[in-house]
Amino acid sequence: MMQVKTLNYIVLMMSVLLASCSVVVKDSMVVSPSKQVDDNNLKQLTEVHGYSPQWLVTATGKKVYALSRKVEGQTTTLLVLHGNALNMSLQPWFGVLESLATTEFNILAIDYQGYGLSDGEASFSNMLSDTQLAITALSKNEEIYVYGLSLGSVMATSIAKDDRVAGLIIEGGITNVAEMVDLYRSRNLFGGLVNIELDNKLKFDNISMIKGISKPVLVIHGEKDSNIPFSMGKALYLASSNTMSSFYPVAEGGHCDTFIKDEKSYLSRIKQFIESVSVEENIHISLKSTM
Repeated sequence: MMQVKTLNYIVLMMSVLLASCSVVVKDSMVVSPSKQVDDNNLKQLTEVHGYSPQWLVTATGKKVYALSRKVEGQTTTLLVLHGNALNMSLQPWFGVLESLATTEFNILAIDYQGYGLSDGEASFSNMLSDTQLAITALSKNEEIYVYGLSLGSVMATSIAKDDRVAGLIIEGGITNVAEMVDLYRSRNLFGGLVNIELDNKLKFDNISMIKGISKPVLVIHGEKDSNIPFSMGKALYLASSNTMSSFYPVAEGGHCDTFIKDEKSYLSRIKQFIESVSVEENIHISLKSTM
């Protein structure tokens, strides 16, 4: 399976960084989308697993490709936000959607601008705005669980304060931009010699975002993740003060491959998290209505 490289700008910039003592990193430099679409995989999702193609339109008229799966009578929705590289028709994002299709939840997943069939130019800021577009497309009565994978974890926390969001699921997530820069420096021989200046649009902090919300978080992280350190996943979990938050370490897991490396437990852990939070939410609503 193709290894996903979260925050691929770290890799893409290496040649630039090594050739210069200073570099300004813009938000268009951090993305590594693919316009290559696997038609067979896409057909598998739409014709076998019940996803329906949907187009979301940005304020500037760009079309964002989405896949929607509806379950009759269901008001709980998983909003799936994949990571930096590739697109929904390619692994591992295809495998995630294929596995989630066996659940009883509604699902909405998107390819950000510049990814797959979506219009527009790929950039970090467009990923954020497309995420807002996606949650706006969901109806007001839906209970939403945002599933952010890899760099998608930043997209997930960016909309976590929406009243409809009951909880977050983060897999292979990252902590903050400062630690990602430190990670780059530690992994590259001349990393410490380079002065890295970041576009303001790139400044994110998942730790602070999670600390700032009271909602439960399920953090999934592979213990053998060679892309994003396991310690980052643990830190995201520890940042949450909600007693219903849980940490799901995957012993043989790499980067965002839980759906195949721990196939037996993957879906049950996600279902258990959503169902337990939903029960708590319903109890809270019932108590509130009697006050």
